[in-house]
Amino acid sequence: MELHQLRYAVALSEELHFGRAAARCHVSQPTLSQAVHNLERELGRTLFERSSRKVSVTEAGRAFLPQAASVLEALSRAKSSVADRDGEISGTLRVGSIPTICPYVMPGVLLKLAADAPRLKVELHEETTSTLVGYLKTGRIDIGLLSLPIPERGLSTLELAEEPFRLAVGARHRLARQRSIDLKHVLGEQLLILQEGHCFGRQAMEFCKLSRHDPRVRFEGSSLTSVLRLAEAGAGVTFVPRMAVDPKAYPGLRFLDLTPGPRRSLGVVWRVTSPLERAHQAFIDAARTVLRQPARR
Repeated sequence: MELHQLRYAVALSEELHFGRAAARCHVSQPTLSQAVHNLERELGRTLFERSSRKVSVTEAGRAFLPQAASVLEALSRAKSSVADRDGEISGTLRVGSIPTICPYVMPGVLLKLAADAPRLKVELHEETTSTLVGYLKTGRIDIGLLSLPIPERGLSTLELAEEPFRLAVGARHRLARQRSIDLKHVLGEQLLILQEGHCFGRQAMEFCKLSRHDPRVRFEGSSLTSVLRLAEAGAGVTFVPRMAVDPKAYPGLRFLDLTPGPRRSLGVVWRVTSPLERAHQAFIDAARTVLRQPARR
């Protein structure tokens, strides 16, 4: 059994597509396919069910592949510990972040890391909270920048900052001339939220004590941009994290303060079994710095 076979098999289990897995591993598709076949023959078990339309992981694969991912992760940490002996942080850090944080925070984090740890490569994944939690638990990413809490066993969290929410209303909305509004006055409005799987949508429901089946929930979108554009068109109102408030990008919106002010906790999440290395700490320091910068708007 060779390490490249494990890498190819783990990549295939995550991509569930031979072409994408091969591209990710920088090898040809036949090379990856043959390596996986050889691994299965050595194990005496089929790890993947193949058809003309899809690839799926077998029961044996579900037992074996997480362990293979752990072996590769341990090897990566061992290499990093040796590389760190010269005083510079190097290697690859796989980071996940949610759509309501990633585009607003990660550019600044990456710039700071480029200055503080130029030899560190960051592999970035933007997904919903539920998907990233799965990536963390299976070892596909090393650390996540998410909205807390994350009540999952086997994961550690560290809060870095708190962020208030604003209410976005169309410029012609009856509330548009107010600078702030009591949260109770939002309850009668048509609400635009993010779909299931986005923690931001869940938080909006909790603020208003509503369910997704409530008739006041008018639209569930897959992106914050879609929700804000609909609010701009007068289709309803929506909550928006302060970091996403951008009057220049949305001239047809007004952003109101809320009292009492709903807030979210922002922090990092990692596996309990994966101790924080210097690369993790460099990322945490950069994220903390960016998140605590004064709001520009």
